[in-house]
Amino acid sequence: MTFPRTWGLVTLTSMSFIRPRGTTPACRLALLACLAPMIALTLGGCGLLPGGLSTYTPGAAAIQDSLDCPRSTVGWLPERASPPASDASASALAGSVPEGFVPVQVVRCSTLVKDPTGDYTVVLLEEHLEGDYSQLLAALAQPSDKGGSGPCTADMEVIPPLWMVDSKGRAIQLAWPVDACGKTRGKPDTGKALAELSVAQVIEHQKASQ
Repeated sequence: MTFPRTWGLVTLTSMSFIRPRGTTPACRLALLACLAPMIALTLGGCGLLPGGLSTYTPGAAAIQDSLDCPRSTVGWLPERASPPASDASASALAGSVPEGFVPVQVVRCSTLVKDPTGDYTVVLLEEHLEGDYSQLLAALAQPSDKGGSGPCTADMEVIPPLWMVDSKGRAIQLAWPVDACGKTRGKPDTGKALAELSVAQVIEHQKASQ
C-alpha cells in the first residue's frame, strides 16, 4: 500500500500543481513581483545586497588620552624607519563610537596651503565644531559597503581625520562610513551633519622642519 507524500499541510499526490499547464506570462510576472520583496528582506537581514555587495560596521574606536591631529593626518609627521612595535597607527585605532562614550567636542583635522609671501606653506587646521551632535552620531552609525561589481572612479579621496572628545578629555578617532569604493560620496550623511555644525575654534599647526 502506497501513502501519498506530505509537505507541511499540503498533500502531494502529484507534482502537477508546481507547474500549472495554464500558467500565463502575466501570472509568472505577478508571482515574481510577490517574491521580490521577500528576497530583498532576506538579503538585507543577512547584510547582503544584490551584486555581491555587503555591509560592515567597524569595531569600536580605541579610547585615547587626548586627540592628536598631527599624528592622525597622513603625511604630516615624518615616518620613522622602524617605529616601536607597540606604536599602533592612528588609522588602526579609529572605529565606531564606543558604547557609553558621550562627546562634548567634535574636532576635524585638515590641511591648507597658505601663500602669504609667495612661499607656499602647508598648515594643519584643527577645527573644533560645536552644535547638536545627534545627526552626526546617527550618520556615523551607518554601516559601510564592501564588495560588489560596480565601477569605481580613479580619483583618490582624502578623508579628513575626525575626532570626538568626552567630558574627561578622552578622545576617539572616528571611521567615516564609506561606499564599496572606499569613498564617502556614497555615504554623504556624515559630511552633511558636519556642515550643520559651527566652527568654535581653529588651531593651526605648523609643520616642523625636517
